Amino acid sequence: MPAPETSSLPNVPLIHRPGDQAVGAIQRPPLADRKRLLIVDDELPILKLITRILATDNYEITFAQSGDAAAELVAAPDFPGVDLLVTDLMMPGMNGRQLATFVRQKYPGARVLYVTGFADNLFQDLQELGAGESFIEKPFGTDGLLEATRLLMFGQIAEGQQQPDRREDKEEWADDRLRAKIVRLLRRLRMA
Repeated sequence: MPAPETSSLPNVPLIHRPGDQAVGAIQRPPLADRKRLLIVDDELPILKLITRILATDNYEITFAQSGDAAAELVAAPDFPGVDLLVTDLMMPGMNGRQLATFVRQKYPGARVLYVTGFADNLFQDLQELGAGESFIEKPFGTDGLLEATRLLMFGQIAEGQQQPDRREDKEEWADDRLRAKIVRLLRRLRMA
């Protein structure tokens, strides 16, 4: 009898469900309405990655490597404004939540996307996020970040596209049960 395998199970998410017509990510036509983004992260590689990804979606981008530096930019009299603040939650000095409060005092209509590896810290002393706020957890993919910003800014990923409401779809629930069975089976095989 061979020894049990000790390597971790591959993380293979169920992406395509039986009966889905489209394969792959939702199509995102270019943005017609150009919005101003302020991207803030204290980790330079993450800052560059987020900036590079969101630059593909025709946003006007300003960035800073700390909450304090971003606050200085926003306070400058010639700063053009912010439609969406994309900020790391945990930063030295002014953190993402403090920065969001500061930005919204000057630009009340600004929306906020928290990028965090510490989602549990996001809800400390809070029941829920405020209006116009959302979060995406690290690690994230290109499509996930682009879709999160579009959903937050425009309420949809692409004009005229809506995801079907599958809450009452019996096949959707059957699929979730099947997925749970597969996960349990993979765990048992690993433990065998």
